[in-house]
Amino acid sequence: MAERILFPEWRKQNETTKYPFSERATLVNRQGKIILEGVFADANLYPIGGTVGLYLSRIVVSHATVTLYIGNEGNTALCSTSFSILNPPTLLQLKDKYLRPAGVLVSDTDRLSVFQTLGIGTHDFERTHTEFAATVCVPMPETGVRGILLDDGTLLAGDVWLVGADGIVLRKQTVMQTVNCGSAVSRDVIRVDVVGDPLYRRRLCDPQALFTTVNPVKTVRFLAENLTFDCSSTDGNIGISVNNAAATDTILRITNTATGLKISAAGV
Repeated sequence: MAERILFPEWRKQNETTKYPFSERATLVNRQGKIILEGVFADANLYPIGGTVGLYLSRIVVSHATVTLYIGNEGNTALCSTSFSILNPPTLLQLKDKYLRPAGVLVSDTDRLSVFQTLGIGTHDFERTHTEFAATVCVPMPETGVRGILLDDGTLLAGDVWLVGADGIVLRKQTVMQTVNCGSAVSRDVIRVDVVGDPLYRRRLCDPQALFTTVNPVKTVRFLAENLTFDCSSTDGNIGISVNNAAATDTILRITNTATGLKISAAGV
């Protein structure tokens, strides 16, 4: 009696299919270049900006390396990976142009060697030729803040510290936002306040002695009696007390006027 395998292993099970490509993919481009079935054993694709219809858009073959590009209708180069023709790996790591992880392609040495048959050059494919199965694609729409792009093109992503300086104040706030279904959900946002810093120019200046701190208080004239002073301090502090310093309340008042601060005593 012949032996029958009811539950074959994962790779054996998919050898007779186009997986991880879609069953409707032709695997042949307009120039007649063919991608053999089974060139990849498995895949998991999650490039940022990828929605529906991810496909193998371009294959660049050189004398030493092969570069694979994956994209969709809006961007044909969402992510890519390269490997050596002489020593191909079994796991191809996909990254986008900012070197963020975008997925993996699982294969082996024998499977990847078929790319040499395409010939040296650039080979383009369309969605109908090399679309991936929906089960290996994870939609990653470009929503929200995904990173901070600097002027030189550097992208900061992951764990990033934001530090306010020169009068910039950062704070986290929770706001309510209406979603598609009409319900309100809470979102954490970063609020940026530009409050200014009158001394930032001095701190940035070299030499620091270029700017001299101005003391606007020239004369203090008190309009009430029973004020006592302690001018014995050597650190420049002058203590002012009104009546009994042990009192639970105070009658001292400081009022902002057009010409400066007015210090007075209210009551008896």
